[in-house]
Amino acid sequence: MAISALGVGSGLDLNQIVGDLLNAERVPKETRFNQREERIEAQISAYGNLRNGIEQLGSALGSLSGFELSQSASVSDASVASVTADGTAANGSFSLEVNQLAQAQSIASAPGDFADADAEVGAGQLEIQVGGGNAITINVEEGDTLRDLRNAINEADAGVTASIVNDGNGARLVLNANETGADNTITVSATEDPAGSGLARLDGNNLVETRAAQDAEAVINGLTVTSSSNTLDDAVEGLSIELQNTSTGPVNVSVREDQGELRQALQAFVEQYNALVGQTRELTSYNAEEDEASVLTGDSTVRGIRSRLGDALMQPAQVPDANAQTLSELGIVSNRDGTLNFDTSRFNQAMDNNSFDSIAEVVREVGGRMEGVTNTLVGADGLIGARTDGLRNDLERIGQQRERLDIRLERMEERLIGQFSRMDSAVAQMQSTGDFLTGQLANMPLAQNNSRR
Repeated sequence: MAISALGVGSGLDLNQIVGDLLNAERVPKETRFNQREERIEAQISAYGNLRNGIEQLGSALGSLSGFELSQSASVSDASVASVTADGTAANGSFSLEVNQLAQAQSIASAPGDFADADAEVGAGQLEIQVGGGNAITINVEEGDTLRDLRNAINEADAGVTASIVNDGNGARLVLNANETGADNTITVSATEDPAGSGLARLDGNNLVETRAAQDAEAVINGLTVTSSSNTLDDAVEGLSIELQNTSTGPVNVSVREDQGELRQALQAFVEQYNALVGQTRELTSYNAEEDEASVLTGDSTVRGIRSRLGDALMQPAQVPDANAQTLSELGIVSNRDGTLNFDTSRFNQAMDNNSFDSIAEVVREVGGRMEGVTNTLVGADGLIGARTDGLRNDLERIGQQRERLDIRLERMEERLIGQFSRMDSAVAQMQSTGDFLTGQLANMPLAQNNSRR
């Protein structure tokens, strides 16, 4: 709010003086505001990174708290069959012998009936039925070729797939049943219209079976099992057996708990926990040589997070009949620097000395307890959220302090301008009075006599 006439009376640059006085008041405070804002924003960013690390740990803990028992099945000769377990099958082993695979029936027109795919088939109706399914009628127009009929069959969704095969004796129409099994045989009836059109060549009585419909046959622990498909879903409870080839003798099928999935879940937890430990160490470290602290050095919130997670990790589960009640007894051991290590041999020993059910229950209980801790840290009303909200409130207060400073400096500027204006006027008045007195003194007789001498 500088006034251009300010300083005219005194000859001083009063605008500069006012500006210097205001800056002397403003700069130190704004410097402190900027430094505080920079540190608070760095802390908010650090807590954001810490939240992300805890959420990733929470994801790994979710795999532990929600761990479900699973099984793995293996076949001594994988070329014979593949087996999938749903977790409810009895653990153990059994023998499997595959005598024959299920196959779909295939029939074809007689050799030499059609010269090529463009040969006309004759007019009339062709009815196709597979097993006990619905019969589908296909109208064949005069002039339709073998290729036209193939396309019409495939578009009719008749339960078969039609193709044309050239075997050296001309073109042959081949029908393959879409479903395997002895009951899924193909029935074809041809009605010529007019009689003698030639469509009767495709009646079932004139077709040749090139592959018979057949059920799969397997022997499980000496019991013969048949199936219309090569998938045995109900033969052994909890198992789906996919037959691949016939066998020359029995093969062994083994079913057991899938320890690998639990091992992977525990290893993933260890990796995420160690990543979080490394992150907290970096955020709270102090460089003695540089005398430089990290953004959260000495922060009690970070210490609280490490402490709460550590307590939840060490607290034992309460699972009856389980010899191993802690993750440490399952192979997760602590290092001196606060990180964890997964001891495979200790894990295998725990699996040998405990049932898989009890081990899984221990993992779910400890994992769920630690997951609950992470939720209290990063949830809507969690520790990190509360700390971050407090920092944001600090930023708002600094903003308010800036506003109050601006108001106070505006008032100070007004006051200084008023004071300097009055001083400037007084100096100007004194200068004017001085000039007047000097003029009066110069005109006095004594001053004139002195001038004559």
